[in-house]
Amino acid sequence: MIDNRLSKIKNHEVDDSLSELTDTDILLNFQQAITSLYPHLIPIHAHAYDAWDDIVIPLFYEMVYKTFTYKYGIEIEPNETHAYMFSLRRYEGIHHIEFFPKMAPFKGILNKDYFEVNDEELKGKRLVFKSFGDSVHYLTTGLDTENTDAVNFELVEVDVICSQSNRVTDIDGCTTFFIHKDDVEFMFIAETFNQHLHRE
Repeated sequence: MIDNRLSKIKNHEVDDSLSELTDTDILLNFQQAITSLYPHLIPIHAHAYDAWDDIVIPLFYEMVYKTFTYKYGIEIEPNETHAYMFSLRRYEGIHHIEFFPKMAPFKGILNKDYFEVNDEELKGKRLVFKSFGDSVHYLTTGLDTENTDAVNFELVEVDVICSQSNRVTDIDGCTTFFIHKDDVEFMFIAETFNQHLHRE
């Protein structure tokens, strides 16, 4: 965790058994959960559109942010978090998750096309976690049942932000792209919630 809160106090009980889990472990546990769950959503037509959103967004909060609550002793309300799959105008004054490539350069992926991202292109920028996916199938906008076998959650969707302004920026014209989950380390970023920046 990186604690950017104005007051760095613990305001929630801590579960000491969670100390053995890294932030990366917690994120990948969620990834494994949706990978196992997804085939069971197909027969009931809950694998895309609003049904998928209604399942995965609260599940992410419960499995990830609530785990951080008990791991770090920080009260984390749903409206004070960056919601799964959504992009924000600004990643400041709201709890969110960033990640760091294990090596550079690394391979970015967009629409099945690979491109290289090096240290120079990362200067002054940070990578924010958005979702797990495969860079091809966008479940929130719909998916025909016959295409579900191709869906996987092996990649991490990223928003690129400017380190100074905390606003979305780009790398080689891409404001969002994918990177393989095994190529990154995740980090929870705790923030003091700023309701003026993040009005509903």
